[in-house]
Amino acid sequence: MLPPKPTAHTSATLGIWRRLRDLKSREEQIVLDGNNLDIASIIAVARHGAKPTITDDQDIAKQLDLSVNTLSEYLTHNYVVYGVNTGFGGSADTRTSELVDLQTHLLQFIQSGIITAADKDPSNNWEREPSRVMPPSWIRATIVTRANQNLRGHSAIRKCVLDSLLDLLHNDIIPMVPLRGTISASGDLMPMSYIAGAITGNPDVFCQVGKGSKTRVMPASEALQQSGLSASGLGPKEGLGLINGTAPSVAVASMVLYDTQQLALLSQMLTAFSSECLAGNVEWAQPFCHDTRPHPGQSEVATNIRHFLKGSEFVVGLTSRKKTGEGLCQDRYSTRTAPQWVGPYLEDLLLAQEQLEVELNSTSDNPIVDTSDLSEDAEGAVYSGGNFQAASVTSAMDKTRLSIQMIGRMLWSQVTKIINPVTNNGLEANLNASDRENYTMKGIDINMSAYMSELAALAAPVSAHVMSAEMHNQGINSLALISARRTMEAVDLLAHMSACHLFVCCQAADLRANHKRFISSLQNLVADTTPKGALNGLGLSTAQIATLSTTLFPVIEDAWYKANTNCWKDRVTSVVKSVTTPITDFFAATGHECTVSQLMTFKKSFETAVHDLASTMYYPGPVISSAEVSAQLGQGTSQLYDWVRSKINVPLHCGLRDDPLYKAQQGLPTEGKKSVGSWVSTVYESILKGGMMETLMNDLDGYAVSANGAHTNGNGHHANGNSVNGANGNGVKC
Repeated sequence: MLPPKPTAHTSATLGIWRRLRDLKSREEQIVLDGNNLDIASIIAVARHGAKPTITDDQDIAKQLDLSVNTLSEYLTHNYVVYGVNTGFGGSADTRTSELVDLQTHLLQFIQSGIITAADKDPSNNWEREPSRVMPPSWIRATIVTRANQNLRGHSAIRKCVLDSLLDLLHNDIIPMVPLRGTISASGDLMPMSYIAGAITGNPDVFCQVGKGSKTRVMPASEALQQSGLSASGLGPKEGLGLINGTAPSVAVASMVLYDTQQLALLSQMLTAFSSECLAGNVEWAQPFCHDTRPHPGQSEVATNIRHFLKGSEFVVGLTSRKKTGEGLCQDRYSTRTAPQWVGPYLEDLLLAQEQLEVELNSTSDNPIVDTSDLSEDAEGAVYSGGNFQAASVTSAMDKTRLSIQMIGRMLWSQVTKIINPVTNNGLEANLNASDRENYTMKGIDINMSAYMSELAALAAPVSAHVMSAEMHNQGINSLALISARRTMEAVDLLAHMSACHLFVCCQAADLRANHKRFISSLQNLVADTTPKGALNGLGLSTAQIATLSTTLFPVIEDAWYKANTNCWKDRVTSVVKSVTTPITDFFAATGHECTVSQLMTFKKSFETAVHDLASTMYYPGPVISSAEVSAQLGQGTSQLYDWVRSKINVPLHCGLRDDPLYKAQQGLPTEGKKSVGSWVSTVYESILKGGMMETLMNDLDGYAVSANGAHTNGNGHHANGNSVNGANGNGVKC
């Protein structure tokens, strides 16, 4: 047998999580040097209040000075430098000697996005109009990213200007940046122009200042003054160097990828949970199946699912095999082919992560300053290129969004199988846990289709919609930030679907465990040869009861599982009807005489016995305890179940009697009663912000994964550049 494949995606995801854990605890600090910014640091700054600093490495400081001075020397020869003494884009055939004003002019025409009065005063937005500005977390991520990219010393930007960027973060000043208006061609010019406008103190660039209830929106000039900061002037290329890059795209994309990586892991755990809810035959997860087709992503998914299912009493196929019996002999596609379905997209996500980590530590600007060959006889060089073109980010996001769609399609299919009585292997229709007709999960079934339709609509590549722009100069443009935004929407939809899936699985697991318990007790009742036994009253001997129960119980069990289109009381009726033929056949075969009256009396007593047994196990009687259910689940899936039932206290839903309106109409207390949507919302919030993923990642951290994971932090992709002394300053005030 081939050796186990390295679980590269799991290792990469855990690597980011561990690093973020250390950053959140402040055990590690974020020190920018242009080469080592990683996705965990982006998340720490964007969502957890981490405050990055710039390295005190003097070589990097000198490199920054050197690039500024190299450009200055270059200009003394009256060389033409794009965006420094020329116009911009399709207007680059114009020339100017007003170098400082040109940078202000650049910001002036780029600051053209739409921000409404409601955006500037969210406290008065009682109509809840959709925001036209980016969330603050996106802006924080963008600022740290752009500072790191500019630190590489190829953009002729002084360190004091980059300090001004980080001053915004340290003083909780968040520029308001329009959500729309960039094509990510010459970088994300428009979003970055508002951030540049903030550090330059533009009175018509607005900033959110402070946190929580103390948050205010004010002009950048006022925000800087209030925080004791000075507005930064811009040197001959500093406006262009700040805005002509990929920082907004790669920053948002990094946040998207972080969430996607974890949801991809969750989807594998949910698939394992689905298999348990369906009482599946999971021999498809055996290593042999994947060693014979050794795609690394496929093997990893199977490895993870085996881990999550370890110890499960709800499935067969891992430690035991199902080689005989009735019913479906193999699981349906949405679980059985999950490794083959998800695996390739884990490989895509790893490539997307690599692309983003390279971009975080790259020089994305134009023109760029080369000081690598600087000597006494050389003056350095300035090159016009296209490093602002963010197609690598678009590529990463289009792949990620398609991966999300494929994962969502699998989860959707699994949920429909669990809710549908035709495919859920004996669970009640709509996962009705009560003793009367209810439609408990029918709304979830509809919602999942709505989410899936929207997710599918988002899956198309954004890169196919490029429009020529800016006098046809930007004839090809990456649309990277649009792709990242669309992928952020897709992530949120996948979180919706994951929450619904988990809510459904917990309900189904309760029903499955209860069925197992009931069927076991019913088998004992049928086989009981004492007067308390279910077959008492037929006038049979102990030996005859034992013989009859052996042939009768499979019929009873089959009838119970097939009569699942309504509630458990109806299933009792179906079981009683099912026993007549096998009992009369037994009488005929054995010559035992039984009158019609005796048979009718028996059926009534049998129905009473089955009903009484069921009423001690099914709602409104005492239902099975969460602890008993959890003990039968796999070592991974039990943690999902325990989180929902015990940590966030989402209970088994018993239909109409659990509805707050119904309780109120009956004059009964409504405390603790919520709509299905409110319970699912609790699960959704827990997935995104409530600690569920943290708990699951902690568990996975204890699960031995291969050291050959694919996690990188950008190291090795770039050199720091030569460290050559150079004078600081270009005469412009910071």
